[in-house]
Amino acid sequence: MGPTSLRSVALLALATFVCASQPAKPQSKPGATASGVFTGRSGKPMARMRLILAEVSGDRELSFAKIKLAVNPPTAVTNDKGEFQFTSVTPAMYTVLYQPASASKALPAEISIKALAAVTQSPMPLLRDVPIGESGPPNPDRLWGRTFTLLKGHTFYAQGANMKIWNATARWGPQGPYMEVRKGVIVLEQFPGHGPIKLVAWSY
Repeated sequence: MGPTSLRSVALLALATFVCASQPAKPQSKPGATASGVFTGRSGKPMARMRLILAEVSGDRELSFAKIKLAVNPPTAVTNDKGEFQFTSVTPAMYTVLYQPASASKALPAEISIKALAAVTQSPMPLLRDVPIGESGPPNPDRLWGRTFTLLKGHTFYAQGANMKIWNATARWGPQGPYMEVRKGVIVLEQFPGHGPIKLVAWSY
């Protein structure tokens, strides 16, 4: 074997060693797609709404919970039928914040929802462990703490002398975003789901 052949073999061996010694770059997984429909409890499509996926940290039962928004959270806008589609979603459990598509996109990085765990005096102190407000005239909009408004039709859960929020659409601040509470806890949804995701706004 001549000098040229030996040199070629040496270069090939060196190249093989360098490639083998470098760790393989991890392949970035593309985000998932999640779609569904957003309606009011009445069945009315929640048209032209901007939906924002946010994570809940702490106690889901509201006591110490905070909603945390990424710098660029996954968002989608519903069409006239209330249909939506998210793209590039990291699979996880999220709470869905929403606001009219025409509203400002500026949102805080964090929203404390501890106030939603507060109780208030019950008008029916003899009742315990039963919902209040599911029948009769719907409860009107009600300020709740310093930062929230419970929209029309919210219900409470009797605890004797006091009652707590049970089912509600809650608005943060004067213009939102809005969020949903069911049976005393913030609503979480798996994104993507096993099929089309159905979101429901209690007060609409």
